[in-house]
Amino acid sequence: MTSRDWTHLPLLPSIVDRLGLIDLLRFRAVCKDWNSASFAATAEIEAIPDQEPWCLIYGGNNSECSLITESDGKHTIYIPEMNGATCLASSQGWLLLFREGSMFFFCPLSGAKIDLPGPFPHTAINDHVAVFSAPPTSKDCVVAVVSRTETETLELHMIDRGATAWTEHKLASMVPTKIQYAAHYNGGFYFFDYKSDSMVYMSIEKRQLRLGKVRYMKSAKDKSIPLRFSTNSEKENMKKRLGLEDGVQVSICGTVVSCESSADKMVPYENTGVGADDAEGRQIVKAAWFQPRFHRVSQNQSW
Repeated sequence: MTSRDWTHLPLLPSIVDRLGLIDLLRFRAVCKDWNSASFAATAEIEAIPDQEPWCLIYGGNNSECSLITESDGKHTIYIPEMNGATCLASSQGWLLLFREGSMFFFCPLSGAKIDLPGPFPHTAINDHVAVFSAPPTSKDCVVAVVSRTETETLELHMIDRGATAWTEHKLASMVPTKIQYAAHYNGGFYFFDYKSDSMVYMSIEKRQLRLGKVRYMKSAKDKSIPLRFSTNSEKENMKKRLGLEDGVQVSICGTVVSCESSADKMVPYENTGVGADDAEGRQIVKAAWFQPRFHRVSQNQSW
């Protein structure tokens, strides 16, 4: 018997064009040649404007996750990097994860990983919300993590790419009760408390932390930043996509969805808790909304 080389099939491009998104992920994992043959198809997926984010449901004490796509339903996948981790930020296909005192960037579709230097100043994560200014492969990447202390002080920790330690900034008066939205725009980080219409702004260049109030546009002539909150109907539809059983609590990492024809949509954070179960015995799972991207990095790339 003669063996057949399946890595250079002439019909590979035609096969790829007919695959669904999940089958395309499996196709990419076969070998390097099949992975290369899928580049055009994955580029087309990433170029789709106004694409609704996918969701990764994880938690518990194992690497089993549920991947929810926009059209292919729910799929079970295994990602060791998510075992024991908590997602604090999501942007352009990258997740910022906290695990055992350290942070790292992770692309769930490609498996690319970039570690941040040193331990994070906090050993436990509760209501922390984070955002980063650019992909971790960019020299302009800055990470900001905000949280409230027991004394009602708002703390913000920042680290620039190339730095070796986090810097700390504090705001002690009239701080928001609960951060539900976070975004980066034009050299600054925005953290919003939607219920009270309050916000916290951090200038990356000046390193100034300020408290502000959300003002809504009354006419097209009003100056504004191109960001908007998710509507109630959008939030309900996204919850339905999760397909969770009644009684299951979920702690969700939000994201920002790019929109060509309107302001970018901010998907909210919901910090229900990070344990396996709450005090009443209800199951708590974690989830992260993210854009489907296939980032690649060198094996030993540092941040």
